[in-house]
Amino acid sequence: MLRRLQIGLLSLGAILASISLVPIAFSQPANFSGKPNRLQTQFTGNRKCLDIINDGDNNQLTMADCGNYSGQLWSIKPSGNGIFYRLQTQFTGNKKCLDIINDGDNNKLTMADCGNYSGQFWSIRPSGNGIFYRLQTQFTGNNKCLDIINDGENNKLTMADCGNYSGQFWKIFK
Repeated sequence: MLRRLQIGLLSLGAILASISLVPIAFSQPANFSGKPNRLQTQFTGNRKCLDIINDGDNNQLTMADCGNYSGQLWSIKPSGNGIFYRLQTQFTGNKKCLDIINDGDNNKLTMADCGNYSGQFWSIRPSGNGIFYRLQTQFTGNNKCLDIINDGENNKLTMADCGNYSGQFWKIFK
């Protein structure tokens, strides 16, 4: 009787150990380090990439035709804050990070001076299909996702309520 109980507890321990590893694997993507990445959405397709508008301020984001532009080359670096990452471009350099404007609406994006700001701490989670990810910030929480505004131009970004929307499914690739 005691032997069966010990075997049962060992089996239960193995099951619990494997279950506890699942969130770690999904919340810590390891393939984003190294060379810069490009970001595209399922909605805008392979022609459009996340980019910085070159207007002198260089803090506005857009979905632009993909090309050999430093504003489309994103470094995704661990923030040092658990499972979160900072997103930076070659164009704006290591001193600027993708951030959320704290204006009450909290849905506008900007490239801002890097700091210890929750709007710069991004989680990158698989969307469940193996190709795309959802991008969320610590500041806006689990209910808001990085999205594309469906306005015919389809180049403006926003933080929107998370849902089954192709503008929230991001492909991250070298």
